[in-house]
Amino acid sequence: MRLQGVAFRVVSHPRVNRLQTAILGRHKLEARLRPVAERSTNGETLGTVVDIGGGTARSRAMWPASWTYYSIDPDDRVLAVDEQEAPIERIVGDAARLPLHDAIADVVLMQCVSHHLDAETWQRSLVEAERILKPEGSFIFLDGVWSKRRWVSRWFWRLDAGRFPRESAVLEDALRSRFSIVETERFALVHDSILVTARHA
Repeated sequence: MRLQGVAFRVVSHPRVNRLQTAILGRHKLEARLRPVAERSTNGETLGTVVDIGGGTARSRAMWPASWTYYSIDPDDRVLAVDEQEAPIERIVGDAARLPLHDAIADVVLMQCVSHHLDAETWQRSLVEAERILKPEGSFIFLDGVWSKRRWVSRWFWRLDAGRFPRESAVLEDALRSRFSIVETERFALVHDSILVTARHA
């Protein structure tokens, strides 16, 4: 178990994570996410995005530079990641206890995070996402899903620092318990994946 913990620590390092996500099709994921992000701004020049589990904050580029962007991640190593052109508010924090006020976000993004969260933390993270989202805001969820039929996917899950991949139906039921689903997109890279846009129920 100790060796496994060391391995997860290495795999989750920001530089290693960049390489891993590139192998898993990061650019293709971004191509799917970008139009959803653009629609979520509603053409507004000012707004606030909260990226739960933001990691290296690579997704910052998808929102206008004039928007406030919070990247919240439990790994303090991300604080040393080079800044991008647009400003980023980096916060070390827990998805189950977000250090932000109620109804602060026009958009809450949870990208490739749920498979890192145990059952209790996953449920609590959705409560927190709902809490910080403005009444007319958008919740954007993207992650790979567990699929028994894709052996390549199963192999890559074994290498991932996240130990809790879930089937699509399980994720979607949890999302529906807190939000009203607006749109769901399904696609396959290395993993089967879902991209969900939702609002307050």
